[in-house]
Formats: sequence, structure tokens, C-alpha cells
Amino acid sequence: MSRAERSWQPSDDLPGMVGGPSTLSFPEDWTLSTAWERAQRESDEGGAVNDAERIVSLSDGDDYHRVLWALKGRTLVAECDCAGYKYHDGWCAHVASLWWQWVRGCIVVAHLDTGREYPAPPAWLRLDDDPTAYDYLTPAELDALLSCDLGSFGVREFARYTNRAAGTIGNLLADARDKMEERR
Repeated sequence: MSRAERSWQPSDDLPGMVGGPSTLSFPEDWTLSTAWERAQRESDEGGAVNDAERIVSLSDGDDYHRVLWALKGRTLVAECDCAGYKYHDGWCAHVASLWWQWVRGCIVVAHLDTGREYPAPPAWLRLDDDPTAYDYLTPAELDALLSCDLGSFGVREFARYTNRAAGTIGNLLADARDKMEERR
């Protein structure tokens, strides 16, 4: 299955499905809260449900929580089914645990649009960006834009990485840039 053919659909095999994606941002008055301390102290005994959802079960609790945790556009979308998620402006212990695991390279996060997987937060990540801001680009255009214009790949390097011709990557970038210019 190619990256362009992949799409995220919520699974229906577990109760408490999470709704549509919301963006995540660090609170302005961020401190090392109890949720963050718990996320760093406890181990997660859960795992991936699909490309976009994970079960988080912290070792000090007796319950599991379903968490939407994926990249979309240029941002991270996250949502947890616990009450702490709403109380802490999105940074409950379960979401904080996933962030902590991701920045330490313990989990891989999938991009819902491109299908690419990221073992660590990419350089182009903006936590408070609109997840639909790049919906007008094809998955291949978005992938090239994120990787070359906003990321650390050169065109030829990305072409080799994706087994494409450099001209193809150049055309994808040109199309993405033209579409972005038209939207301004």
C-alpha cells in the first residue's frame, strides 16, 4: 500500500472512541505539573491500536485510556478520553507520557496525510498550527514540502530516500509552492 492510499479511520474494536483531532499547544504558564511528573515517573503498559491511536495505561493506575496521537499537516493532533485532558488544556498524564516517550525515541508517530513515520518530533513541527492548513496539497506534495522546504532534506537527498527522481521531487515542490501562493 502506498503512502497516498493510506488514510486514518478510527477503529471500532475498543470502547470510548476519541472524536476528531484537536491541536495541542504548550500552556503559556507551563510548569512541571503533576501530570508531567507522573508521565515521566510511570511506565506505559499500553501500545498502538492503529496509526493514529494508542492505548495508554500508566503503571500507577488501574485503567487504560485511548489517545489520538498523530501528525496532521504541520502539527500534532492529540485527544485523550480522560477528564484530566480537558482540565489540563490537553496535557493530561497520558498525553504527556506519549510526548515524553516520543522525544526520547521510544515510540514512532505516524503522519495521517503522508503516511511517513517519525521516531522523534520533526524540525518543522508546530504544536498550535491548524491541522487542516495543508489539506489542499496532495500527500506527495505535502511530504516533499515538509521534508525539503521545512525539514532538513535536500531535493536530491529526499529523491534518493524516497526512490524518486530529483525532477519529480522538484515538480512536487513547485506545485506545492504554487498552491500555497494561490492561497495567500
